[in-house]
Amino acid sequence: MTGSPRPLRCLVLGGTGHVGTEVCRCLARDGHRVAFTYRRSEGRAEALRKELPGAVALRAELTQFGDATRAVDDAARELGGLDALVQCAGSAGEPALYQEGADKFLSIGEQGWREMMDLTALSTFAAAQAACRAMPAGGPGTILIIGSMDGVKAVPAPVHYAAAKGALRAMTQALAQELGKRGIRVNMLAPGLLDGGVAKLLPPKLLDDYLKHCSLHRVGTAREVAEVAAWFVRDNTYVTGQTILLDGGL
Repeated sequence: MTGSPRPLRCLVLGGTGHVGTEVCRCLARDGHRVAFTYRRSEGRAEALRKELPGAVALRAELTQFGDATRAVDDAARELGGLDALVQCAGSAGEPALYQEGADKFLSIGEQGWREMMDLTALSTFAAAQAACRAMPAGGPGTILIIGSMDGVKAVPAPVHYAAAKGALRAMTQALAQELGKRGIRVNMLAPGLLDGGVAKLLPPKLLDDYLKHCSLHRVGTAREVAEVAAWFVRDNTYVTGQTILLDGGL
């Protein structure tokens, strides 16, 4: 059941990722038209395209400003416009950075820093800029960024990962101020540990600590994040500039 009077035209960046796939499924379930990007997972992209009626799969190297812009432009052309952008693309970085005893800060080089920032912050900025041009003049429009609690709370995380997620939070606030006059709402979801992704990289002690201090004593699921994302696309009319923590009460 959708709260929108018509199917919305939605682009999900990183649609073959753990959360992105579920976001695509929830949006399609609600009757919206979905385009999504993928980087290397061509097999998963084709399977998802076949699973979701009318879905459009777009290959994009989102670390490049031009590719991020083209992905939005191509999606808008395929869908006949754009109403919602959901940014799910990202990277956890090198698995070794999550191991106990790792000298995380000193082992991050310039290339690792740039790749993390480009895939996370640069791609979001470029895509948001292109989406703003593609959305209806005067709105309504939605930009929803899937970030992480690492950019909000002091938790053990590689510095470049936390910095990139923190940049997304600041960008969310600034974009909301900038784009409100266009009728575009901008928000960020900040999940804690989920049933995939970074959680699989953590040593058992850190995961146990999380479960101990989390009020619900469990990790979240990608579907739970996707359901909240679908609400923001489908029903939200007044919330903007906000970062919503989905961490089970850590």
